[in-house]
Amino acid sequence: MLNSTAENNLNQQQNSTVVGGWSVAVSRALDALGYHGDELLKRAGIDLSEKFNVDARFSANHTRELWQLALEETGQENIGLQVAQFVCPTTFHALGFSLWASSSLYDALQRMVRFEILLNSGCHLQVSTQDNTTMESSDQREKSQINNNLCFIMDIKQQNGEALVTAQGVDYFLGAIVKMFRDMSSPSFAPIEVHLTRPTPRNIKLWQDYFQCPVYFNTLQNQLIFPIKTLKNSLPTGNAILAEQNDKLVESYLSRLEMQDICGQVRSSLIELMPLGITTLKGIAEALSMPPRTLQYKLNQQGTSLQKLRDSIREELARQYLQYSRQPFTQIAYSLGFSDPAHFNRAFKRWTGETPTSYRRRTY
Repeated sequence: MLNSTAENNLNQQQNSTVVGGWSVAVSRALDALGYHGDELLKRAGIDLSEKFNVDARFSANHTRELWQLALEETGQENIGLQVAQFVCPTTFHALGFSLWASSSLYDALQRMVRFEILLNSGCHLQVSTQDNTTMESSDQREKSQINNNLCFIMDIKQQNGEALVTAQGVDYFLGAIVKMFRDMSSPSFAPIEVHLTRPTPRNIKLWQDYFQCPVYFNTLQNQLIFPIKTLKNSLPTGNAILAEQNDKLVESYLSRLEMQDICGQVRSSLIELMPLGITTLKGIAEALSMPPRTLQYKLNQQGTSLQKLRDSIREELARQYLQYSRQPFTQIAYSLGFSDPAHFNRAFKRWTGETPTSYRRRTY
């Protein structure tokens, strides 16, 4: 088991991420409200030098912290919807231009589902085109049969019992979709209904005015419900060639992201499996459901190896265990996957130039 300090410090490596353009929209919205957007980004732990990096991504830790800071600073319970008004195609990397070039809004939604990980890896997007979908909000309103409509569903993933996307983040994302669809089609475009799992806000009318339709809270899922007929109307911005070209850019971006993410996956597996003594290439590859040679190749492509990652994690955790806990050296050694405490002692001295005993005496 990791202690809380070690777990918090390593959580960045196991967290979900959101496309970097999101931070620009948040900063612009906060500036427009009379606040210093960049200052809040900085306080949330976001590297401002990365704000305009088209390939940058920010962790769920940063996004949760920023939404909380924005909520506290502005006092605006609909801050997510206010930020949504500042989205533009570049907010969503190359996917934003693919969406604008889609032949229909239905086509655009399908692209969002296809490339969901680019937008936010902390949620799962899906569409349901069933002719008869029973919807029910938690306030026990009567069930209604929604015919010939499409349900766009945003399921939020959990980590350690905590949602990876906040209520404000859901407001922002679903609000951004509606805002973008209005820009692409008509200012009067609106869903039929909106369902949000978030608690009922003080001023429901802010949500109703934004979406221009009934909005239900405390529901089982986050959903936008659209008439399929409207979604399938041809768009004046549709351009199949341009959409295809930008799809290729998105696929290239995701390919790079996948290669970078392999290090995070290996780190997560090592942290989980080290206490069980599983630290070999074969053991980690098995946990990731891939052949050892494939894992080795992917790590080589990132300029690293399993041994380098394993040593890095062991050193990092060892320092924290020694500094923040009173665990016996033997227990620490086994927690880090060493078969013999003597091996841990030698490795720690190689990493730091001092023994575990002297390090603990100096830092604890």
